[in-house]
Amino acid sequence: MDIKEKVNDWMAYSIAPRELQCALRPAMWGNGQLELMADLDRPCVGTIACFGFGPEGILYEKEQHLVPAVYSEATGRKYFLHMSSPAHEATVTFRPDRQTWHYAFDDLDVDVSLILVRQRPGYLFKVELRPHADAGGGRWRIYQQLRGYQGNLLMGMDAGSSLTSGMAWCRNRDRERSEAIGSNLDATSINLGEDYDYANDLMVEITADSDDNGRCIVYLARAFAVEIDASKDGLAGLLSSPETLEAEAETWWNDYLDSVPRLQAPDEDFARSFLWSWANFRMSRMELPIGIVPAGLVVVNNVRFTPRVAISGGDPVEIEAIQLLNDPQPARDTMLFLLRETRKHGLLSPGYIGGSEFSGGYACCFGWFCGLLYKYLLNTGDMGLLSEPIGDGLTVLQRLENALEAQLEFRDERSGLFWIDGEMKRFPGLYPGEVGGMGPNQESVTRYRGGRGSFFNDCNASVWGGLIVMAEIEELVGNSAQCTNYRQQADDLMDAVQTQLWDEEAGIFVDRCPQGKVTDYRGIGSFVTGLFANHVHRPGGMADASQAERLVDWCNDPEFVSEFGVLCLARSNPYFDPADYKGFNSGFGMHWCNQLAAGLYAHGCYDEAHRQLFKLFRRIGENVGLGPRYRGEGYHADTGEILPWRFPNYPCLLSAMSSVIEGVFGMRWTKDALTAHVNAPWPTARLSNLRVRQSLLDLELTGDGTLVASIDGREAARSSDAEVTLPWELFS
Repeated sequence: MDIKEKVNDWMAYSIAPRELQCALRPAMWGNGQLELMADLDRPCVGTIACFGFGPEGILYEKEQHLVPAVYSEATGRKYFLHMSSPAHEATVTFRPDRQTWHYAFDDLDVDVSLILVRQRPGYLFKVELRPHADAGGGRWRIYQQLRGYQGNLLMGMDAGSSLTSGMAWCRNRDRERSEAIGSNLDATSINLGEDYDYANDLMVEITADSDDNGRCIVYLARAFAVEIDASKDGLAGLLSSPETLEAEAETWWNDYLDSVPRLQAPDEDFARSFLWSWANFRMSRMELPIGIVPAGLVVVNNVRFTPRVAISGGDPVEIEAIQLLNDPQPARDTMLFLLRETRKHGLLSPGYIGGSEFSGGYACCFGWFCGLLYKYLLNTGDMGLLSEPIGDGLTVLQRLENALEAQLEFRDERSGLFWIDGEMKRFPGLYPGEVGGMGPNQESVTRYRGGRGSFFNDCNASVWGGLIVMAEIEELVGNSAQCTNYRQQADDLMDAVQTQLWDEEAGIFVDRCPQGKVTDYRGIGSFVTGLFANHVHRPGGMADASQAERLVDWCNDPEFVSEFGVLCLARSNPYFDPADYKGFNSGFGMHWCNQLAAGLYAHGCYDEAHRQLFKLFRRIGENVGLGPRYRGEGYHADTGEILPWRFPNYPCLLSAMSSVIEGVFGMRWTKDALTAHVNAPWPTARLSNLRVRQSLLDLELTGDGTLVASIDGREAARSSDAEVTLPWELFS
């Protein structure tokens, strides 16, 4: 179908929360300035982080803003808006531009839509009442409430209200913040729940009449600020023309999703799930500066909202490797910010949080960072980034060369392998006076993989992946001596891994403890080593063709196989826990299992790659019935369940989209050209809107197996063997 101008409608889907057999964590939404959590079982917004107010913004927690009920004056009936009521059918519909709670009573349908207006410190609730034909219309009472979370007191002070526009406001007792709620209609009554100096429960009653069609539509709003007058002004702005703001939000999402890379395939559900990755990405992106943090960066939080900015060298790097194909500026800003605001010596810092850098380091972060840099350089042609100053007299390239040298210090002279330092050294102050060492790729694994000083196969693969990409960066700038040096070291490491960490009898890559003994570890690290050593740079690992086929066998071994993908740890391992939320020691790790499909495609294992592709999209697209809005981290080995309160902007976005872009379509960035080699699970497929050097690239596989590449709407190459090479000169 032609979905232009109708993307929100095309992507909409509904769930029935009462029918789900999983934890109903809130849904997460963002508008470029604020992020919030919205309940599934009722129209209710909880925790909110609102940026643009000082270096760390303001946080609203332990509060709930909800629409608890509506009341018919004609019949005297009150309709409670909660999924637990047996008196109605209830569903939740997700579209990129809104979340809608729908309640079907025997004589009334009620829709409450959450609408986040772009880059405003507030949001709208749209309440729509549709009486059934025999129920008539009449006058309605609609309620909105601001209260403390789960019985806690709201503890609001300096509270006030006005029946005009149904406005009520207060400020928090302990923190410098205020908020206001209101509607586009006047209120009948407002109760501040006054208790001495505090307003503990704001309840606003609005009276509204049905229109000529029997329907009734009311807009409610909530606004945030430091000072009360500012929050009241923000509320007035939301309520001045809510219909216009609603239309603008819908149009913005239609335009944005019409411009990002899109997949068209016979499997429309798959294509829709692919596009949801872009929506989820944008919902977690801040589009204004946060203190010294530039605009356009992704705020990565783990378990709860916080206005304290955390930018790791892992998750945003992976995200921006895909975002390059739509908007490369955040990638540039991310890389420069991390290098300028973190240490200028030793291992590359794993990130920045709330005014300081993370301690320690991960074996994988350097390679991922350089992988993003390499793709950025080729995708934009902006070679000047390498010469940008980052402080202490260093340029970008010089800092990365120094960081690589620091990583090489962890090489064991006797074996030629790289050892892993203590994982806990990444925590500040735990080992005073010590500089953080090179930790493993994954968290919480050293306790069962041999401990400090061990040779983890996937960490050695990550070092190898870093050497490979640095060699290619040096080649881009003509540093032939450094290029040769890094390639030789990569070749030496390849030999060491192949001779010491490949178990021919078992057909899998293994770990060695400091004494040289092979450990009993069987886990996702072995697949990392073989299939996707540095997935940000490009899919592909250290396995040769026969080793890749042995790893395919392990993909289907009872130790690892699942209808949702390949598990992170062998089921027989005593540390296996199917419900470990980290995923590293159980079901599906956020970085790792999701990359199997792309890695298999890179090694030509197409049948298994197709299987893993559909398992991946089932896991993150269906997610135990919650659907693609909850695209995030799989963690349950038996159900593929995502932990819904984690941000959806995690590396599943790179995983899902690169499995198509670099897997199915086989795109590769090289020094001289962009190449593609398609091996699709569908008879036809089209990948469009890929922004490369200010041009738009489309790749289309036709029914007869022909691959057609078009640049800015003009055919640039055609191939009967589904493989094309596009020199950079073709792109503007």
